[in-house]
Amino acid sequence: MAVRAAVRHDQPVTAPDIDRTPYQVREIGPVAFTALEEQVIALALTDGLGSIEAPGLVERLVAKLFGLRAVSRTLADPKLETLRHAVVVAHHRHHLPDAQAAALRQAGYALTQIRMIEARAVAG
Repeated sequence: MAVRAAVRHDQPVTAPDIDRTPYQVREIGPVAFTALEEQVIALALTDGLGSIEAPGLVERLVAKLFGLRAVSRTLADPKLETLRHAVVVAHHRHHLPDAQAAALRQAGYALTQIRMIEARAVAG
């Protein structure tokens, strides 16, 4: 036997307090980067995905055959290298993956800066 719930039509149905504006664009205020960080972002937009990967087998073989030194592709400052890595990935994949956002957060970037990094990298 099916049981039917009693519904009163004389009272309006109200939803619990829900934030109805979670996806509206909000003003985030000014986002500041240092001049060095601005340069890293600008240079990272010109880098390819290969610049964040370790040298491949062919590249290592050519370096051994001709006695070339391996050129370091990473930046000396780990915070700036994290920034460069995130910008390169976001620029080529057209979004900032969660792993890069978490790495930027651990490197000390604010959430507003991370959003700006993603916006600038995707816009290219």
